[in-house]
Amino acid sequence: MNDLQDRVQTVLDSLVEQGTECGCQAALYINGELAVNAYSGWTDWTKTKKVDQNTVFPVYSTGKAIASTVIHRLVEKGVLSYDMYVGDVWPEYACNGKEKTRLWHMLAYRMGMMQEPEFRNAEENADWQLMCSRLSKMAPAYPPGTKQQYHPRTYGWLIGETTGKDFAALYREEVGSPAEMDRFFYGIPEKEENTATLVKALNGDSYGDSVIDYMNNPVYRHCCNPSTCTMSNALSIAKHYAALDTCTLLRKETIDNATILRRAENDMIPIEVGRWELFGLGYVLSGPKNDL
Repeated sequence: MNDLQDRVQTVLDSLVEQGTECGCQAALYINGELAVNAYSGWTDWTKTKKVDQNTVFPVYSTGKAIASTVIHRLVEKGVLSYDMYVGDVWPEYACNGKEKTRLWHMLAYRMGMMQEPEFRNAEENADWQLMCSRLSKMAPAYPPGTKQQYHPRTYGWLIGETTGKDFAALYREEVGSPAEMDRFFYGIPEKEENTATLVKALNGDSYGDSVIDYMNNPVYRHCCNPSTCTMSNALSIAKHYAALDTCTLLRKETIDNATILRRAENDMIPIEVGRWELFGLGYVLSGPKNDL
């Protein structure tokens, strides 16, 4: 395992030295044991503060899978059911063609609600209750359950509102605390800002300026939106997947069911083929489609 740690560390150091990355982290558990915990570089291009294992980065859509694990935990406890109508727990949602939306439709990205509601400013966009209220009044792009399409910004609000609870607090109770993910945040506390960073590669291969500006905005950094505003270190994310791998958070039968490909033959093919069409229940799957 030490050899693997050294090899990954060498890669990260090389990326920083070449200027491809300003600062970066990598963490990996194998069979429940920490095998890699590597980090290198600086928190920004002024190079005044080094990245360490506790440095928190915006990780954007990484938060979707962890949010999905919260829902799976509630299903295991009998609080929710995959086949239940969303309107049974969120009555306002059952209108304008969404009446037959089931929870599994949401988890499988088959609810037709990929369009983000209109908003006037960042404060409105970061307001969970306001955005959920506007989503509840919208009509789906197609009948729920008929097609699969990635929901970049709305997924977290939609599945989160089915719980009827403060989702950031629910995450900590159901997933963060059991998996010891102490550096994963749906809304970073202000006191943690000095441990957080946003790194933009000098060669322009990173996110576009609009996306970077989005997560540089304190309004978004401090709000709860599991679809886009997640902040974490690599070690906490690795702990989540290690807990799934060892069936610490979810039962094996739950994971097996959640990782069945939920794609229909007539589903649209996204422009970026290879990732976004391979969805189970809340998780992007990997590997050839024929093997899923």
